[in-house]
Amino acid sequence: MSADNTVLASKSFAGQKHRNNKNRNIRRLGQKGGYQNNSDRRGFKRNFEQSPGETAKRNKLDVGNRLKECDLGITEYIGKHPGFSAIIKERYTDFHVNEIDLDGQVAKLTHQDIPSDPDDNVNIEDLRTMVSSAIWDQLQVLKENPSESIQIDVTNIDKAERRIIHTIAQNLANVISQTTVEDDKKFITIIPHTKNIKNDHKIRKDNRVDWKRRDGDYCHFLLHKVNMDTIDTLNQLATNLRIRPNNFAYSGTKDRRAWTTQWVSLRRVDARDILRACKSIHGAYVGNFKYAKNSLKLGMLRGNQFKIALRNVCGTDEEIEQAMTSLRDNGFINYYGLQRFGTVASIPTHEIGKRLLQGKWHEAIELILKPRPGEQDKELAEARQIYAETKDAHAAYAKIKRIDKIEARLLKGLQISGEKNPLGALDSIPRNIRLMYIHAYQSFVWNRVVSRRIKQFGTNVIVGDLVYDKQSQENITDETTNYSLNDSDDVRETDVISIEEINTDPAANKTSEESLDQNFSTVKSLKEEDLPNYTLADVVMPQPGWKVTYPSYAKAWYDEFLAKDELTTDLKQNNKKYSLSGAYRKILQIPMELSWKIMHYKEKHDNLILSDIDEMRKLVSPQNNPDGKNKALIIEMCLESSTYATMALREILKNDTSAETQVALSASYNTENVQSSTSTVDKCNYTNSTEIEKI
Repeated sequence: MSADNTVLASKSFAGQKHRNNKNRNIRRLGQKGGYQNNSDRRGFKRNFEQSPGETAKRNKLDVGNRLKECDLGITEYIGKHPGFSAIIKERYTDFHVNEIDLDGQVAKLTHQDIPSDPDDNVNIEDLRTMVSSAIWDQLQVLKENPSESIQIDVTNIDKAERRIIHTIAQNLANVISQTTVEDDKKFITIIPHTKNIKNDHKIRKDNRVDWKRRDGDYCHFLLHKVNMDTIDTLNQLATNLRIRPNNFAYSGTKDRRAWTTQWVSLRRVDARDILRACKSIHGAYVGNFKYAKNSLKLGMLRGNQFKIALRNVCGTDEEIEQAMTSLRDNGFINYYGLQRFGTVASIPTHEIGKRLLQGKWHEAIELILKPRPGEQDKELAEARQIYAETKDAHAAYAKIKRIDKIEARLLKGLQISGEKNPLGALDSIPRNIRLMYIHAYQSFVWNRVVSRRIKQFGTNVIVGDLVYDKQSQENITDETTNYSLNDSDDVRETDVISIEEINTDPAANKTSEESLDQNFSTVKSLKEEDLPNYTLADVVMPQPGWKVTYPSYAKAWYDEFLAKDELTTDLKQNNKKYSLSGAYRKILQIPMELSWKIMHYKEKHDNLILSDIDEMRKLVSPQNNPDGKNKALIIEMCLESSTYATMALREILKNDTSAETQVALSASYNTENVQSSTSTVDKCNYTNSTEIEKI
């Protein structure tokens, strides 16, 4: 068995028992600097088969308190088809996300080969002319007698030639070579690299890497994972590599509830070490290593490829075909999905953002620290309760074990700055997280305005609509505020976000307002004579801010909406940190390379899509089972960065995609299965869209 196959075999995914975390000795690194790695949490034992209903039961959350689409302005549809019912993410493995880089290449794990170093394939004869005949003859002793030790005087030889001597020696035999100084003279001492030979010279094998001779200082690799988010995975990998998590760079985060593949870069860490460090991380794989001159940066991706399995489909083949054809031809409304706004209805991220934009610093702090129903982290829940009742930041902070949480950072900031300086306390939260809050408010406004535009004017282009000016769009992609957290549909803007999410490279963290000021698109307002040249897919709607142009028909909408929140459309305030210049976002998105197929399957948890690692192992692709009682729809498509795949699914299903609705669907389907083995038509009674809307 090859080394690569050994790596794969040692990590057999299917049926592998979870390791006992109690017996694992997990190092905590960098504690003096305030960092505690979060890989020591309970929770890395994963159940890959949990349905939405089972997940909700496990979390003990009242799903009635969770956000629904209508809460966020997501109310309209484009297509005229009737829709059908299906369950989204019945299993984590029903959702596959692969990054698409700036060159349009899909990130797909295909091998775990280690890139060869420049010296690995060296031609010894080519090096022969670069050393003297005397030294060449001395080196031949190694070839004739590998157990011999030799010493070469290199006092008058420069560093470049000494390197060549080391290279020749190490290619002739299994030896250790080292330059030493004795009595003001330099020698290259070469001894056999065997355990049986006494090492009188105390020479150790030099494992240092000459990065100058590689293609660059950065090792780029693909991270392929399931049931764990990007941050948790990299935190574990950092622990095994004995580095800090913020040494990693990536284009965007990926959610845990899917098979995801993305590029990651790391400065001056050998590919062998990364491969070795990943072996013990269950559900994560690395590969496709290469060395490059530059690091990855946030936003350095064109989009994502999605492979999605919708289970328990209840709809005729004709209804499915009609819905998918509409998606292909007309696209879907480019709403910001629920992931943008958190999960708890009483404390959505945009409400925190609104308080920040209003300058109500104390209220923003109260919302961030407010107790959450069903909080799983007991220490954090206790800390929230203490602060809510006593406003004692010191006592609340003492309850939190993981100081890399947003709440911990904020409570520490309150201790330092005091209650009279709330702005200083808020500054203790990483900048990207503060931006996330205020951008969520922009997204909330955008959703509401777009819904009103579609409801009032339909899908026709009208006078006053905005489109990108063609000249300014040549080198600019949609939505210049391409914030790292919304490049994939599966990003979880959770109530608690690790500070390790923020990369320490200033260039990599250039987001939002900085990018916007440097590269802002200009738009033009359509006149009557322009209308035949455009479709709704060309039209953009602004996120509010001081630098954007508003559609003539919609300016009053923005004014009205923002006035209710005691804000104006310029969103300027004395503190520039919380002022927004705005951005543009297309109203519609049309999927690229869209394809679909109907598949019947027998068992509830039959695998329907192969992961990258499955394909590497040459597993047989799931096939349609004509005798299967269950029906699935397999969808493949590519979406631009900052586009939410669940909004495309919402369009074809004509159903709410929120967790509440999905839990109800799953529970209803499971109940029907238990109570009877009726016909497919009977089982589908629960799928009536009108009934779902009442849930």
